[in-house]
Amino acid sequence: MGRSQQVAAIVVGHTDYGESDRILRLVTPERGRVSAMARGARKSKKRFGGTLDLGNRVDLILTTGRGKLPLITQSDLVRGTGHVRDSLEGLALLPYLCEWVEALSQADHLEPKLFGVLDVALAVLDAATAPPTPVFRWGLEAKALTFAGLTPVLTACAACGEALEDAAIYQPSAGGVLHPDCGDGIELTPGWWAQVEHARRTPLAELVDIEPVGVLGNWALHSHLEWHLGRGLRSQKMLVELGGVA
Repeated sequence: MGRSQQVAAIVVGHTDYGESDRILRLVTPERGRVSAMARGARKSKKRFGGTLDLGNRVDLILTTGRGKLPLITQSDLVRGTGHVRDSLEGLALLPYLCEWVEALSQADHLEPKLFGVLDVALAVLDAATAPPTPVFRWGLEAKALTFAGLTPVLTACAACGEALEDAAIYQPSAGGVLHPDCGDGIELTPGWWAQVEHARRTPLAELVDIEPVGVLGNWALHSHLEWHLGRGLRSQKMLVELGGVA
């Protein structure tokens, strides 16, 4: 057996491998995005005791071996997301938050801020007594984009730099909000950009029940990420269908 290392991690996804194994996708503060093999995770419920469910924060022992992926040889649950699964909205939002931060995290790179914002978001979501409003999601999206070096421009026109007015659009390729005369993009509800900028700077726990100014711009930040990645997030589809706002 090779070298072992203890890491804090959040489970952001998995892929079944062979008859009984599972490849876990993780976000960690010290190593960024990590993939690791959990031998026998699908065959034996006692092997990891449900600690490796999506969204769980865990302390892991990763051991390097002959394979390309490190092996998870021990997993201790720090915080689960059991209450999230009590509602359809929570079940839809949980994978979206995980996929969003996973998409922005780099492998073999320090990512304490992205790890931290996901950790807080999942804790708040699990503790919420009602489904969060879209402002909560906008806050997570904007914070994570900022921590990844992709801060959305929300306080002035991203093209001309002048103050924003009642009518504005969001242009992902420009990185933020524009005057309609400065380009083409996604139509926004007046005041959307101010609300998202406020959410970007406000603790997530304070955003759970804030009502959005309107639905126009609901997925503008997802379009920002989509332009950067060259693809959208798979988990967005369920949220769109659930909310009825594309």
